[in-house]
Amino acid sequence: MTINLKELFDTKDLLNDKVVMKLLTAIKEGQIKEFDYLKFKQSYKALCQLGMDESTASKSAFLTASTMGLTKEKLLFTVQHYKNILNKEKEQFAVALKNQIATNIDAKALEINKFKEKIEDNQRKIQQMMAEKEILETEIININQLMEASKAKIEETRDQFKQTFDKLYSEIEEDSKLYDQIL
Repeated sequence: MTINLKELFDTKDLLNDKVVMKLLTAIKEGQIKEFDYLKFKQSYKALCQLGMDESTASKSAFLTASTMGLTKEKLLFTVQHYKNILNKEKEQFAVALKNQIATNIDAKALEINKFKEKIEDNQRKIQQMMAEKEILETEIININQLMEASKAKIEETRDQFKQTFDKLYSEIEEDSKLYDQIL
């Protein structure tokens, strides 16, 4: 059975569709073949859409799933499996974010410091060095603008990732608690 993960999780309020798709793709790539949390959630949601209350829908979906070998322990184990996938994506994102900061901010800050040192040296030199000083100051302004733009983009992406991650993680966590209480 094909599962549409975008419909399975409530992603409509999330800001960055690219982040949503990246996380859902990771979940899809790590999908377990047997009856698991995703298939259970799909059955559960379908029953809820038919008007069943959460408790009845959970029990009914679990009763059906248990005929295919699903136990409460297996269900909760597969919930953890998908949480682990999201956590791995979070770790990979943190590394990529750190690299982006190093490349687009730290390296630019070092470059700015080099230009400032050169400006100070040139100020001690004679009048003809003033032309070089003005060129370097212009470079600093341009690099600062690039750095600020990069920093804002990285922070926006980080915030969108965190919001998306927190939303998905929280939904899975709530499902886990609900199923643990009900089943």
